[in-house]
Amino acid sequence: MRLRTAFCATALAVAASSPALAGKDDDTFTWSTSTEIGTADIYYGNLREVLINAYAMCDSLVYRDPKTNEYEPLLATSWNWTDDKTLELKLREGVKFHDGTDFDAEDVAYTLNTVAAPGSDMQFRLIVDWIDNVEVVDPQTVRIHAKAPTPAALEYLTGTMPIYPSGHYDGAPEVPAADGKTRKDYGAVQPVCTGPYKMTDFQAGQSLTLEKNPEYFDGSPKGKPQIGKIVFRTIKDTETQIAELMTGGIDWMWGVAPENADLLSQAPNIDVVSAATMRMSFLALDAGGRTGDTPFKKEKVRQAIAHAIDRESLSKNLVGAGSAVLKSFCAPVQAGCDTDVKQYDYDPDEAKKLLAEAGYPDGFKTTFYAYRDRPYTEAVLNYLRAVGIQTDLQFLQWGALRPHIVGDDTPIAQLTWGSNGMLDVSASTSHYFEFGPDDYARDPQVRDWLVKADSTTDKAERKDLYSKALNRIADQALYIPLFLYGRTYAYNSDFTYPVTDDEMAHFYLGEWK
Repeated sequence: MRLRTAFCATALAVAASSPALAGKDDDTFTWSTSTEIGTADIYYGNLREVLINAYAMCDSLVYRDPKTNEYEPLLATSWNWTDDKTLELKLREGVKFHDGTDFDAEDVAYTLNTVAAPGSDMQFRLIVDWIDNVEVVDPQTVRIHAKAPTPAALEYLTGTMPIYPSGHYDGAPEVPAADGKTRKDYGAVQPVCTGPYKMTDFQAGQSLTLEKNPEYFDGSPKGKPQIGKIVFRTIKDTETQIAELMTGGIDWMWGVAPENADLLSQAPNIDVVSAATMRMSFLALDAGGRTGDTPFKKEKVRQAIAHAIDRESLSKNLVGAGSAVLKSFCAPVQAGCDTDVKQYDYDPDEAKKLLAEAGYPDGFKTTFYAYRDRPYTEAVLNYLRAVGIQTDLQFLQWGALRPHIVGDDTPIAQLTWGSNGMLDVSASTSHYFEFGPDDYARDPQVRDWLVKADSTTDKAERKDLYSKALNRIADQALYIPLFLYGRTYAYNSDFTYPVTDDEMAHFYLGEWK
């Protein structure tokens, strides 16, 4: 009752103070989350909100249909492997960037060679680290030379790898680097793309505005844009988001809690839909000792944490519709994912026993980091507290948390990962266990299996190697899988778009009814 009362009061206040700024009448579709976006470039802002905007304003070489998961031509019209490490692509003619310049092979080579370079500071290295170099054959043909056979190459070349014009990053500002020198801040450069929408305004931490690209090329699998303007707004408070949705200030929100979904579904102007996603929630534990000699280096401590948390209750009662227990460190829909691994039942007594055996009969205290969906984190902390693990919670925005992760400063963190929507285990398990900046386990055996699996084209061998790695991660409780997110979306009933299971809001396919 308290929640409903608070919501109603907020809704009335918003209704009294704000005019409707979104909707069909203004041909302006406005959506919101609580996340602050620091850059509009997906190469340098690894957030789902940035990816959603990137899909709408940028094109990649290959398109994966979000409903069928089939690969289709986008900026590339065809492709073939000329040998096991060389991918040749023919490019679409007559395409223009939003600044009016023509698209050709030089742009592809420039973009991919720039972000694949070791010093580019590109955040999600996995999707570019396979590239040795990109060669221009002629204005409409490129060859991507891989370092090794790369079975997931086409998946990497989809929407997570937009193409920018040649010289795009040349004017990037210089900023201080960790070594006392300076570096180019590529993320400060506003994207110039070829997609169905073009960015006309970006206010870091606040909003991003896209407008229809009237010159978007015929024949794109994305289709012609139908909505005049798409606006993203950061609204940090959930109750305010709901109130704005009810009163017409925004048209779409996600992550609606079960009790609020029931309330919103009664409104005549709002549709409420739930769907599964690929986004994993998990605990990253410092088994490798990056933060020093912490309790998490002990296997029994890590297993105790796994037993301390009621994952079924978290998924069913808190996350809600569409959610499921995450059984292994990968999304089940990803190629190579093995969910038949060791499971840890909810057993607080066993957790206390294991802690005592590890030398912590009275538990211990630790700093705990998190950045998303605080109620879920609070529930996890309550479970840990019940078995004697006291926590100093540091709940930060992602931009503030990331330096702590990279800087060997997070002994335990509740993180989430959506694999950038990519349907391959290399985008999830490999990202976290190949000794990159996100790997706090530092297990050489897991790394070696994954590196080999990432580069073999033998499907059976690849599956076996991923299975070995995933089983060892579970047996050693290196990281603790918690749940797969389900997402409940609430949106203006005048709007329609395909709700998919990849946690991607494909707004470029949306239209007014």
